[in-house]
Amino acid sequence: MDFDTVLSRYRKRRSRKSAESTVDRYVRHIRNWRDWLTDARGKQIWDAESIDLLIFIEELTDEDMAATTISQRVSAISKFYQDMEKIAEMDGDMPDVPENPYDGLDDEDKSLLRGDTKKKKAQQKTNGDEYPYLEPEKIAKLVENVPAPRLRNELLIKLLFNCGFRRGELAKTKIENVDREDRSIFIPPRKSPEWRTVAYNEDYLGFQLDQWLDFGGRDSMTYADESEYLFPTNDSEHISGAYISQMIKETARKAGLQEVIAEYSDGRKQHKVTAHTLRHSFAMQAINSGIDVKTLQTLLGHEELDTTLIYLDQAKDEAKESSRAFRPEV
Repeated sequence: MDFDTVLSRYRKRRSRKSAESTVDRYVRHIRNWRDWLTDARGKQIWDAESIDLLIFIEELTDEDMAATTISQRVSAISKFYQDMEKIAEMDGDMPDVPENPYDGLDDEDKSLLRGDTKKKKAQQKTNGDEYPYLEPEKIAKLVENVPAPRLRNELLIKLLFNCGFRRGELAKTKIENVDREDRSIFIPPRKSPEWRTVAYNEDYLGFQLDQWLDFGGRDSMTYADESEYLFPTNDSEHISGAYISQMIKETARKAGLQEVIAEYSDGRKQHKVTAHTLRHSFAMQAINSGIDVKTLQTLLGHEELDTTLIYLDQAKDEAKESSRAFRPEV
């Protein structure tokens, strides 16, 4: 039984218990879960284990998705496996349904769904920002320290900062998504339910983009001719989100901007400067440039306004602290 047929059965069963809008959201979450499993873990939906779901939750947490939104996604996933098990009992054509990945999470794992993370606790102890970001001058320092190939990596950093990309969105951006006449980039729905279009600043990154597309930068990559993506590599049709993350972490270290702000229970370290830090930096710079929070929600592709409002609250907190420098004496 193929995935679309299974999903149709899931939709039908859920429709007996939930409103149509809720069922649509659940189905979208299951599609995203299936795509993530394939892209990030090389697994099919029937091969999922608790460790896969935990890594999925951690990634969403690291990307600063609201805990309530993550909980909704996990709830949809858990209900999917519950429903599939019941359907399998009645239908011998169903694939073997694995144990519900949610059932294998322990209390510490589930604490992530409440927003109770070591990352936030570490930041509170050090009086750090909930969402670390870099000011434009520090972004410029990153650009100065990129490894080879310099042109590509400069462009990657500038696009992340200028457009607020998630790393996976940028990795899978296609040439046809870039409108150089309009100076904008179309971002298809992946982790967001809707597409969005974000303008880029020609003066800021136009030179690198032109050099990459028109003067041999992209064409120097082995897979350029057979790839529809903006960033092919010598090994594949498009660059990976993992490479983008690693490149930025190493660049930040070389630029003297990197630090470890927390550590997971399995020993993995949480770094201050990551690909997602540049997305935060875009958001804070947008607020400081006067872009209203509702527009910023659209530009970031946030499902919940509350997620975007955190940036506004952080900017207000920083403004309050800056006001302490005011001296009324003449």
